[in-house]
Amino acid sequence: MKKIILTLGAVLAVSFANAQTTNAGTFSKPVAGSSQVEVVFTPNLSGATMFALPSFYGGAAAQGLRLRKFSSDTKAMRYTALLSVNKANADAETEMAVAIGVGVENHMKGASRLSTYWGYEGNLGYSKDAMKMSALGLSAQLFTGCDYYIVPNVYIGCELNYGLSVVSTTPDGGSASTKIGLNPGLSPTLRMGWRF
Repeated sequence: MKKIILTLGAVLAVSFANAQTTNAGTFSKPVAGSSQVEVVFTPNLSGATMFALPSFYGGAAAQGLRLRKFSSDTKAMRYTALLSVNKANADAETEMAVAIGVGVENHMKGASRLSTYWGYEGNLGYSKDAMKMSALGLSAQLFTGCDYYIVPNVYIGCELNYGLSVVSTTPDGGSASTKIGLNPGLSPTLRMGWRF
């Protein structure tokens, strides 16, 4: 009797395990027509915020939404946009920021759960703070990165970049000053994205 119960239990366990396998649970890299949205994820080691928006190259304070749209299995366009308007109270000056970024990603062949890529991107942004200081920035970067699919359609990734930024800052009633930077970038953050 004990052998029959054990055999029946093993058969049921195997049949339940086989019933749980579907195509929805398989890992696959993006293909033509896929879209992805992502946020920045920082492991909470110091009690800080865990999630944020992706930032534009050349300014850590300029964070926006990022969308990737795959035109083929190996090429994707990436769009980053920001629109922010804040006013502390009725007497305060309105703070605003607007920025847009467009780039191209070239994805390489690899493992089914790991997607490596390289590409280039350009950004343009404008901001005005509560002290009426305005800034106009333009940047271009080369980047390389990888995405690792932790569950189907959800990935974490990281990215290295090297780019040129030009930012012109004008204080209220003052003259403009221009800052030019050529810098590498590696944020101590991970990107988390969803494919749909």
